[in-house]
Amino acid sequence: MRRKNYIYFFRRAFVAMLILAVAQFVPSLSHARDKGGLSILRDAEIESTLRLLSEPIFIAAGLDPNSVRTFLVRDKTLNAFVAGGQNVFLHTGLLLAADNVDEVIGVIAHETGHISGSHLARYEEGLKGATAYSVLGVLLGAAAIAAGSGDAGMAVMMGSQEAARRSVLSYSRIQESAADQAAITFLDKTQQSSKGLVSFLDQLGEQELLITKNRDPYVRSHPVTSERISRLHDNVNKSPYANAPSRPEYVEAFKRMQAKLFGYLKPPEVTLQKYPESDQSLYAYYARTFAYYRQHDVKSALREIDTLITRYPHDPYFYDTKGQILFENGFLDDAVRAYEEAVRYEPDQAMFRISLAQAMLSLEQPILNGPAVKHLQFAVSREPYNSFAWRQLSIAYNRAGNEAMQRLSTAEEFLLTGKLEPAIVNAKKAQESFEKNTPAWVRAQDIQMTVESLMLQRGQKTKPKKDSSATQEHQHGYVSAYHEKYQELNTIWAMH
Repeated sequence: MRRKNYIYFFRRAFVAMLILAVAQFVPSLSHARDKGGLSILRDAEIESTLRLLSEPIFIAAGLDPNSVRTFLVRDKTLNAFVAGGQNVFLHTGLLLAADNVDEVIGVIAHETGHISGSHLARYEEGLKGATAYSVLGVLLGAAAIAAGSGDAGMAVMMGSQEAARRSVLSYSRIQESAADQAAITFLDKTQQSSKGLVSFLDQLGEQELLITKNRDPYVRSHPVTSERISRLHDNVNKSPYANAPSRPEYVEAFKRMQAKLFGYLKPPEVTLQKYPESDQSLYAYYARTFAYYRQHDVKSALREIDTLITRYPHDPYFYDTKGQILFENGFLDDAVRAYEEAVRYEPDQAMFRISLAQAMLSLEQPILNGPAVKHLQFAVSREPYNSFAWRQLSIAYNRAGNEAMQRLSTAEEFLLTGKLEPAIVNAKKAQESFEKNTPAWVRAQDIQMTVESLMLQRGQKTKPKKDSSATQEHQHGYVSAYHEKYQELNTIWAMH
């Protein structure tokens, strides 16, 4: 029974797990940009902002906010879509092009309408009989999984191609109208104006006159007709919250997000032109930090971020940015101190803990190994799908001489990356090292049973040919994200 339940949960979580697993740290953004396709970008502050904007909408829709994930896609086009169940994807191009925060909230509300309306039910039905690997092929394509350090706290990884994505994301006009009405309902429940959705669609309405290849992806997958816009205008004007002002905390977070994305994604010279030195606003300093960072002008980048830290000494995201600049330029001791401040002011942020642990391990000082392990244990309890965290934890266990936990970590790594034979080898080796029926032993056995099931589906023999132990630190350490309860991880850490 445990095996059946375990496999069921593993399949149910697999789509979101794979998206997040490949959205880890990679050493080169240019590699992802050259290859094309879907690129997931991760940043602690931007993810926090998107949660701030979206969670009230999810709650209004009757959804569990913890079950809906919002992903940032590095793509200059205007687009947003839902895929793989309760997963909302927003393009960076949309966030940069939005005139105000209400437009972003309106789009999120509309996409939530697609989720609550079960508009992907047919797509999900087609996925039910798929194996984990066919799901990966449909949704993400042949992803080349790599691991390394991130740029300024952001990370990007390759996924599916545009053609595959379009094949499952086109909605009918009836569904679009239903999602529009649902969006207004959700926004009314949260006492927010729906005018942002109208203004966003007004911008896109003109593209219906363009030939298909010149339209933004959002228009191709979300039909924007004059009738739809007119109906939406009428419904919005009937809302008692049509003229509700934007919430100040939303506006502030939105402007910071835009400045950060602009500085990170746009050519530095364009950023410096938009945010000249004469502009002394928080947003300008933030954007210039990333512009100088991308120009490899470390001195100027640190000057800009230090100005912000002086003004806002309790802001964890500024310390995180400083830590990343210092770390990637070899100032490891200073990077540790900056990351420690980030963790001090935002201790629940897993990505801060991962960055701090990485910097600690890079110093190769035995006294820092214990603290690094604790930070990483916390991180994977919050983000059990985070491959880079498990890579670092594997390194830490190796240095500590804890072969059992290293084996278990490695088994999780290989399971997530689809390397089934090495996964089962390490799972079995881990079981041999743990006392029977302890939490760690049970987890190792669960991995073994999951791998055996997947190998049977693929027609592979379940007996591996050789021992593929990850005893060298350069080998990747990924975590499987099927863990249903964080308490299991905490129990294991307490015992080992």
